[in-house]
Amino acid sequence: MAIQRILLATDLEPHSDRAMERAVQLARQHCAILTALYAIRTGAERKPLDNLPPHHIEAEMARHLERIPGAADLPLVVVATGGPVGPSMARYADLWNADLLVAGRAEPADGLGLTSTVEKIGVTGRVPLLAVVDKPFAPYATALVPVDFSELSRPALNAALAMVPTGTIRILHVYDAPAACLAAGAEPSGGSFADDFAWLTGTLPIRGQSVTTAIRLGSPVDEIVGEALAPPAPDLPAPDLIVMGSAGRSGLGRALFGSTAHEVLERMPCDVLIVPE
Repeated sequence: MAIQRILLATDLEPHSDRAMERAVQLARQHCAILTALYAIRTGAERKPLDNLPPHHIEAEMARHLERIPGAADLPLVVVATGGPVGPSMARYADLWNADLLVAGRAEPADGLGLTSTVEKIGVTGRVPLLAVVDKPFAPYATALVPVDFSELSRPALNAALAMVPTGTIRILHVYDAPAACLAAGAEPSGGSFADDFAWLTGTLPIRGQSVTTAIRLGSPVDEIVGEALAPPAPDLPAPDLIVMGSAGRSGLGRALFGSTAHEVLERMPCDVLIVPE
């Protein structure tokens, strides 16, 4: 996965600065072109800024980006366009041939877990989507990649290698065994999946990364979040990025994110990259 064109989805809300900073950091790291896109909302979602002419919104976007260290040296493009957020971002990502779409992950204002902007974009998009929740102080150093040993795992691993060119890739398989099997002591070891891990990593373009593998028992979401929050050993740093593959493109938000990817995004222990099939 080469990262040459980065599309930043921004609404200029208070939480958007972290996504902006991460997009600038990644653009500098990969010598990529950065385009910032603002979707002008209508109806109940309309904000005061949406009442301004597009060129005024673009000037405001440029002003925000110019305050980020390192942004002045980048080839930057700012665009304000009308239409629903998800389709607008996905359409522009396709037209511009973006390699990565970056968006901020806002917390639901009412605590009801409403579909976020990230999910609205992901439902219609076909570009890897990075949801940013943490303030970026440095490039990504440790990526956690949950795998199920299907073909979906390969794009996720390739994306992780691109996002963490010098660091650690932790490949995690969660063994979601039936309760009866666990009660009988049917606990797998890492060796039980040695051939599966070897199949995944055998053709990876590993250059400067350290690659480790791990097995955890239990619910996939709980174990992925648990691995991100509490690494199994003191010498293992907590991951600053989770990379997950995702399949399916129905029109329902929860059809794409209503499984493991959606639940991990709901809990967001760190930044999350969703890689489409």
